[in-house]
Amino acid sequence: MLQRTRAEQVAPIYSTFVERYPDYSAAMKEEPEKIRDLISRLGLSWRAEKIIELVKILSEKDGFIPTTKEELTDLPGVGEYIANAFLSMHCGIKAPITDANAVRLWSRIIGFETHGEIHRRKWFTELCMWLTPDKAFKEFNYALLDFSRTICKTKPLCEECPLKAECKYFQ
Repeated sequence: MLQRTRAEQVAPIYSTFVERYPDYSAAMKEEPEKIRDLISRLGLSWRAEKIIELVKILSEKDGFIPTTKEELTDLPGVGEYIANAFLSMHCGIKAPITDANAVRLWSRIIGFETHGEIHRRKWFTELCMWLTPDKAFKEFNYALLDFSRTICKTKPLCEECPLKAECKYFQ
């Protein structure tokens, strides 16, 4: 639901979604049109179709969610970022966060130029993997998301940033 949409916009829709559908079986029993109506409030109607398709696949697998990146990215609507976030935050597997927020944060701190789809580039994924600690990676990834949402956002709060002494963007 967060693809190309701010968290503030997604939060009420997400809350309603998980309240109505606490698991895949509850969503499976629902009329697809009701799911479409709810998700379409976020725009990008393809999201609803991916969610409906994902619910169907999970139902066919009795709710089993894969735990490898390859299997996860085979699921509808699951790309590298979502797979890595799931592995890191729910499976205890070190995986880097490689979304636009990570690009913004690391490019500012390290000082590289951003363009196009850097978050999909192999070198950036490798950089993020190297920067992600071997222990406490889950907490690190949550911190990265929170930091890029509250401090190193599109219009950064550089004066409040605890990393400004090391940040190429601030300098």
